[in-house]
Amino acid sequence: MKKVIMSETNPTPISIPELRAVLKGRVIAPDDAGYDKARTVFYGGIDRRPAVIVRVADETDVSRVVSLARETGLELAVRSGGHSLAGHSVSEGGIVLDLSDMRALEIDAKRRTAWAQTGLTTGEFTARVGAYGLATGFGDTGSVGIGGLTLGGGIGFLVRKHGLTIDSLMAADVVTADGQLLRVDARKHPDLFWAIRPEFIRSYLCPPSA
Repeated sequence: MKKVIMSETNPTPISIPELRAVLKGRVIAPDDAGYDKARTVFYGGIDRRPAVIVRVADETDVSRVVSLARETGLELAVRSGGHSLAGHSVSEGGIVLDLSDMRALEIDAKRRTAWAQTGLTTGEFTARVGAYGLATGFGDTGSVGIGGLTLGGGIGFLVRKHGLTIDSLMAADVVTADGQLLRVDARKHPDLFWAIRPEFIRSYLCPPSA
């Protein structure tokens, strides 16, 4: 029997077998073992039941899940560490794009740079770059995902001397709403790079001294 999931809030069907056939990562449906744990976020009081949770394996998986959300019209929630106070890391009846299995980290100690996947937590990142005498300014909770923290600005212990976490962002791989994978920086797709690290975040959180 073909297993199809339909959300109470959106009648668009999702074929779980078809998803598992095209995605490299793990597809978790409501009746699968581990579903309740996978939909649980850091803060209590948020009890939402997504139609499907996809723990993506790579950027291609991310692109396919974003495209699926666009094609079905289902709400898309993106999860890294699951620390969103508003519960944006999980959806009621939609799709959760879970990045927690994407934890690759390439460190170039000589150039003092790192290329990190956004499933990493700030604690994992800090411990690994710390072995080279390096650090990025994060907050005080090691289980926060670096993706959400960075794009939200990122206030940490080093902020007064080295700025927000987002000030350390030099480039990013971005999946657009139409499923394209783009590498953006100050020279390649500069408008999109500005959009993910807008200066108003800095001016609002760290206004200049009067």
